[in-house]
Amino acid sequence: MGDKLRIGFVGCGYMGQKAHMDNYVTIPECEIVALAEGRAQTAEIVARKYNIPQVYSDHREMLEKADIDAVVAIMYYGLHRSVVPDILKTGKPCLTEKPICVGAENAQFMVDTAAASGSLYYIGYMKRSTPAARMAVDKIREWKASGQAGGMKYIRASMPPGDWIMSIEGPVGAGDAPPPYEGVTNEPMPAWMPEGIANIYNAFVNYYIHQVNMIRYLLGEDFHVTWADPSGAVLGAMSDSGVPIILEMQGYGLRDAWEETYRVVFDNGKIDLSIPSPMQRQNGGALEVLFTGGQTQVYERPVVPPHWAFLEEARHFVACVQGKDTPRAPMGDAVKDLQVAEEYARLLSAAR
Repeated sequence: MGDKLRIGFVGCGYMGQKAHMDNYVTIPECEIVALAEGRAQTAEIVARKYNIPQVYSDHREMLEKADIDAVVAIMYYGLHRSVVPDILKTGKPCLTEKPICVGAENAQFMVDTAAASGSLYYIGYMKRSTPAARMAVDKIREWKASGQAGGMKYIRASMPPGDWIMSIEGPVGAGDAPPPYEGVTNEPMPAWMPEGIANIYNAFVNYYIHQVNMIRYLLGEDFHVTWADPSGAVLGAMSDSGVPIILEMQGYGLRDAWEETYRVVFDNGKIDLSIPSPMQRQNGGALEVLFTGGQTQVYERPVVPPHWAFLEEARHFVACVQGKDTPRAPMGDAVKDLQVAEEYARLLSAAR
């Protein structure tokens, strides 16, 4: 590894460019030196925009020929099972978007593949890199360690569908269609799922797996789904230590807005966390802390740095590859998140 971390990208679609390339090109400690993309005309335009010197037709050619230290592979998660193990087997660190794949069984296979080769596999739960979320977790850990706020009583998470793009500019491209990709296929839904439930599950892991993971981050422990509302508006869960959890998912027609909140309640206090739209730059979220365990109530609204979670995640991944930090989102959590999603799908199927 030279002075700069040499990164190879797999894929350059909307998220590949706007959530990832836009950030990695600003980090002094790394450089994008290779791109694997089947759409030749689009690849040429993207490589020119981001000053990427080497372009390859697919990830296998890039892994064979390019001098790279790490890989950022941004594609539809249904393709992860076909593509990512090839990367992990080389031993190179790899970051993908969430979820790790479609089903929990294949997720465990991918984690096992990474472990066998000693690869760092980072799953892109970028919300854990939101400054307000990190501050909330620090406060939760402080209260747990000191016991000053008593026990954790429940967690409520709410995220109705809203405007996640927030009118940012689109990616560049030529509009050319990708050619056939030999050996790369979409991972099927888990075999036990009826078609109607599979469609709901697919939407859930695409959209709400972030909230499942954030709840785990705030809790600091595992949890399991205990109830599924037949309408799909909410689900109930219980942590291993007995903390009840509610996740609210019902939309109400939000336009040009994003409302994602988490409330963590203790015997003697509460923490309210607000997470911004995923593509909302220069917004680190918001945090409110109320402590009622002393002689007087103490209310705090700390100043949160206006840092974009995707940029913070990119910086963190580079630091992890360089051995300067450890992942905020361990790959094993990504397997557990899909297990929770499958628990929800089973209960929803039974409720209907």
